[in-house]
Amino acid sequence: MAFQGSVLVVDDEIGPRESLRMILKPLYQVHTAANGYEALRFINSQKVDLVTLDLKMPGIPGIDVLREIKKIKNDIEVVIITGYGTLPTAIEAIRYGAADFISKPFNVAEIISVVSKSVERRGLNLKIINLIQKIKDLSLLEEGQNEALSNLGASVDSAAAVDEIQKELRESLQQLEGFRGQKILVNYMDFLKVLIYILESKEPYTSGHSERVSYYAELIAQELRLSSREKEDLQIATLLHDIGKIGLSNRLLEKNNLTQVENLDIRQHPLKGVRLIEPLAFSLAVSLAVRHHHERWDGKGYPDGLTGEEIPLLARIISLADSYDAMTSDRPYRQGLSTKKVQEELEKNSGIQFDPNMVSLFIKQFKNHSPLPPATSLH
Repeated sequence: MAFQGSVLVVDDEIGPRESLRMILKPLYQVHTAANGYEALRFINSQKVDLVTLDLKMPGIPGIDVLREIKKIKNDIEVVIITGYGTLPTAIEAIRYGAADFISKPFNVAEIISVVSKSVERRGLNLKIINLIQKIKDLSLLEEGQNEALSNLGASVDSAAAVDEIQKELRESLQQLEGFRGQKILVNYMDFLKVLIYILESKEPYTSGHSERVSYYAELIAQELRLSSREKEDLQIATLLHDIGKIGLSNRLLEKNNLTQVENLDIRQHPLKGVRLIEPLAFSLAVSLAVRHHHERWDGKGYPDGLTGEEIPLLARIISLADSYDAMTSDRPYRQGLSTKKVQEELEKNSGIQFDPNMVSLFIKQFKNHSPLPPATSLH
């Protein structure tokens, strides 16, 4: 069922205000306000998903109303509808968070289309927020119940909570896929980043790891001249490459000397990751990259012991980027290595652990500039 939103129409002229109310009333819960003061009072006291906002009104100017709305609740969608629109005004409105900009006299079909798209986006964002909260709650439950959910990936077939999360992940991402090519495509990647951030926040020593790996992988991808589709698959795969570690305890992830059983448990995470993302219907290239990012050039990696170019290209890129971040990051049992030492390690393991061509390309980056990690907005 489509998301049934609450719309507030803000216009000082009764004609346009009532016209919008009548157009939208069959589809949404519609409220009206004759000026900015009324609008802000209403938003402070009632649930609102979308505001249609006139810019030229007595009292508070529309742009200032927009700014105040975003201060009160930043995720409310705002569509500017005005007879005094200019390009600079539109740019200013978009800069302050407006979802769209429509000129008067408005076209009924355009109003319905823009409002419908914006309300749907709002509903989808709320669903993602709720999903993220469920994942947060599940992580807290795992901690509080003495690791009762010690391996989420292995519980995929039996745990109702996991099935529900998988179902909602799949539905949310499928809906997001429908918006590909539109502005919401950014939210698609942002959702994956936020999801991974939440999962990694359990483990302070690897917080931000996947985003840094994505950054280093992009440096290699630039040298390899990958296609736009390959780059997109690589970005998704780098963000998701360690998702199979969900459920592994912090203590296990922070240990240096693992027992044979613990080592085997960690070595299962690429397979668990593939099982976990399988319902999301990513491309085969993404799944293969997640599965094989711990293979080695000499065949001594896991889970399948592939050698050389048998290892998928994206997996080879992630392997190198992942190892670089692991070597340069601090751990409970050691400090991160210096750039010079890391370069030596990469050269020493070229043709053994890593694809020798990729090592050469990555070391080129050292000579041009040190591949510093990005400053992520999530931390």
